[in-house]
Amino acid sequence: MKVFQRVSSVLCGMFLAMSMIVLNHSAVFAEDKQPEYRLQVSPAKQDIGDLKPGESYAGAFKVQNTGKNSFDFKVSASPYSVKDELYSPEYDKNSQYTDIVNWIKFSATTGHVDPNQEQEIAYTIKVPSDVPAGGQYLAITVELTNTGTTEGSGVAITQQVGSIVYANVHGNTRKTGEVIENKIPTILFNPPVSTTSIVNNTGNTHATASYILEVCPLFSGKASDGTLCDEEVYTNRENPDTLTILPETRRFNTITWPGSPKLGIFRVRQTVSMFDQTSTVEKVVFLCPIWFAFIIILLIFCAVFWIITRVRARSRDNRSE
Repeated sequence: MKVFQRVSSVLCGMFLAMSMIVLNHSAVFAEDKQPEYRLQVSPAKQDIGDLKPGESYAGAFKVQNTGKNSFDFKVSASPYSVKDELYSPEYDKNSQYTDIVNWIKFSATTGHVDPNQEQEIAYTIKVPSDVPAGGQYLAITVELTNTGTTEGSGVAITQQVGSIVYANVHGNTRKTGEVIENKIPTILFNPPVSTTSIVNNTGNTHATASYILEVCPLFSGKASDGTLCDEEVYTNRENPDTLTILPETRRFNTITWPGSPKLGIFRVRQTVSMFDQTSTVEKVVFLCPIWFAFIIILLIFCAVFWIITRVRARSRDNRSE
């Protein structure tokens, strides 16, 4: 009995020791996951609305330190534009839509933030009285300075984060555009179901494009409330995807049905809207793994081969008679 008690005590002690090691390791691991330097800017995007010529606009943003070490930073403004349908950003190209870079002044262009702290930077945009109406876009850039190197690596730390500012100079703006592509695939060998589209903003101010995806079983009935059916298996109608489209640009977009099955037949509808333009496309989509499609094709081939063989056999029998 005493031996059993001693063994139990030893086992309990070992269990407690192992538990402490695991807990300590987890705590250290969690602490180590926090980087030495991590810079964030809030908000990441601002639409400040209409700016009137000859007047000023006041705004602000926050520089946040979510890393382990303090850092210094500097603030600057760059023109913001895109260079392709995938909206790859450009920060060094000036145009009639980036003059706002010359109108902005910051309350401070340098600063210091301790861990888990933040600093607010105010800015003022003074609009000239003779500027034309239309969109204006810039990137407020915050860059770390004097951070040294990472512990033991000798690699210098460089981080740069931006906050995109969308604005519109009040006046006679042109709000025109079109949906030039709205596609739904017919056959998919691998999930998920994804639809694509391209919208073209031909106006001189930015717009918000809205994307709605609806998926229903093949034999579901039509709904009377404008939805695709009463038994939708997926829809984002209550919270549509939205994207900002800059003037005189095209933007490609993909919407995906998360959790799509590997096999099935569905009715799919995509609705894309921008300004007063709306495009709706509806298709029957076959989800079929390639191995299953191969089996179906093989069965069809075998059936055709059997039918041809039977027809030829009957022809031979008729000739022999």
